[in-house]
Amino acid sequence: MTNRISLNQKKELTLKPKAPYNFKANFYKPSHFPSSDNVWEKRKYWITTKWEGKELGLKFKNKGTINNPKIKLIVYHKGKLTKKFLKSFIPEVRYRFNFNQDISNFNFDSHPAFKKWEGMKPIAANSLYETLVIYFVLQNASVRRSVQMLENLFNKFGKKAKFDNKTLSVFWEPKEIAKSSEKELRNLKLGYRSKFLIKLSKQFADKKINESTLRKMDKEEVKKEMLKLYGIGPASVEYLLFEDFYFLDALETIPPWEQKILSILLFNKKLVPTKKILNFFKKYKKYKKLAFHYIWEDIFWQRKYKYIGWLEKEIRL
Repeated sequence: MTNRISLNQKKELTLKPKAPYNFKANFYKPSHFPSSDNVWEKRKYWITTKWEGKELGLKFKNKGTINNPKIKLIVYHKGKLTKKFLKSFIPEVRYRFNFNQDISNFNFDSHPAFKKWEGMKPIAANSLYETLVIYFVLQNASVRRSVQMLENLFNKFGKKAKFDNKTLSVFWEPKEIAKSSEKELRNLKLGYRSKFLIKLSKQFADKKINESTLRKMDKEEVKKEMLKLYGIGPASVEYLLFEDFYFLDALETIPPWEQKILSILLFNKKLVPTKKILNFFKKYKKYKKLAFHYIWEDIFWQRKYKYIGWLEKEIRL
């Protein structure tokens, strides 16, 4: 039975990201699969998180423009939030929602999708551990099955937090799964992922991974450290380099699913070699993965407002 908590106190703050910053395109990524720990509505975004052992509900409201961004953050909580707590937590918020990265030198005029979504960046809304859990449930599964697996985990190990008329799931501590059995996880329909998730959770529970330290490393160092994680391969590492550590040039591989979609988008062909797709993005140099991101998210934004038959066949939600 999932624990339920009420976060009935709040602290309001105003934060200013580095321009250009596209609130809509950053707080909602239509290509990402739905998860019950967050919800997005026009100009507003809610998500749960944990920091220093406290469960928190966060509400972000857009109060600015792309070139003069301003965001109101309301932190919902129980008990007291000390100045010391906020001093460590606010930099974490700024990092996770990529307020500090400067992309002003990217040529937004070089492609229609770039201009349309100017100010879009990679966003690490979840902790590294939480992101890796999501990667595990996405492995070799339809989106529908991935959603089911994550919700089963939330119901078994997580909590439900009520705040601002929302009830959202809260991720568990790694130690909760580290001490569980493989049989318990297989009962949640995780299959072979059960073993991976327990071993990964133990690595985090034993503090063998320090996310703050990783953020200070260069790309090759981060890649080396990520490959030490149980069940994480090169394709997952590349996603992490971009989405969690904000290396905007991290584009060396194209997974088969992305290959099919990009073949149609870029070349209007059913399937072209991955080398040809990678060559297309080479011209964007240190921004090649960011360029990829704009083109990728743009088609999923289009899907949000109209039916795209060939894309639906690939998504299988």
